[in-house]
Amino acid sequence: MAGNRERSMICFAGPIGSSDHRVIELFGFKDFDPLPMPSVEEVIFTVSTTPGLLGVLPIENSTEGELTLTLDRLIFDVDDAFIVGEAVLAEEIWGFSINGEASVHTAISHSMILDLCADFIRHRGLNVRHAVSTKAACDEVAGTRDPGLMALAPPSVGSQAGLNPIETQVAQVSELRTRYALIANNLPAPSGSDRTMLAIVPRYDAVGALSEIAGQFKSHDVNMTSILSRPLAGERDVHCFVVVADGHAHTEPVRSLLRSLLRAGHQVKLMGCYPRWTAKEVVTPSTQLPRGVLAYEEISDSAQQ
Repeated sequence: MAGNRERSMICFAGPIGSSDHRVIELFGFKDFDPLPMPSVEEVIFTVSTTPGLLGVLPIENSTEGELTLTLDRLIFDVDDAFIVGEAVLAEEIWGFSINGEASVHTAISHSMILDLCADFIRHRGLNVRHAVSTKAACDEVAGTRDPGLMALAPPSVGSQAGLNPIETQVAQVSELRTRYALIANNLPAPSGSDRTMLAIVPRYDAVGALSEIAGQFKSHDVNMTSILSRPLAGERDVHCFVVVADGHAHTEPVRSLLRSLLRAGHQVKLMGCYPRWTAKEVVTPSTQLPRGVLAYEEISDSAQQ
């Protein structure tokens, strides 16, 4: 969904200047009418009931992984909202004050940012104050003119508020990365490098059900890039699998895969098709393997003892 576009109306959850607003340009929109809304649920409902309207939703980030509450609403609550684009917003977090001095006593930011900066806040012995967004935090520091306040925010947000950076190493991750979905009423045409997101309920829930579904992807030569399991409320031992795969639902081999899954008795919901994001990806906060990873030789040795 990148490139030059005609003027569009795009809704998002949060105030003007928030990350949900800033990410819109990454989808290729340079000239658009922003429509802030009070919640993700309101964005999804409004897009699903308003032809031609677009919406932006966060669906994954580096610290929490998939944002299942948002995905659940797209899976279970609406039939007329599809994911038609993806983009990853990658931003550092700095500390800003009104005069650039480090003699501060209180850090202000969005609750997620405060969590990411918990070690820095504890080491400095700072008090904390919550804000609805990093922009709101910067506006508060700029408006009060209190040199004892520090806003924790991306560099672009702090500089736009006229604040001065005093710390550039405040978060536990080098960059906060969030994957956003662009949603609309209709699917885009294939771009040649696409992804398809599906919600699949297996025809039975027992040993081998997931293996059978994965086997369908393999037999049709469709690469599965991610999978998420969501147990269904009120249905004992029934799961819905959210799968992202390479390719577009309107082209081969994904089209044949979908037909095969349906013929086998699986329930399939097409959640979206969109051009694949090729820049920075969402990654885990750690560069290390999990502690306690066993080598194959170690497993074999322990089995023989």
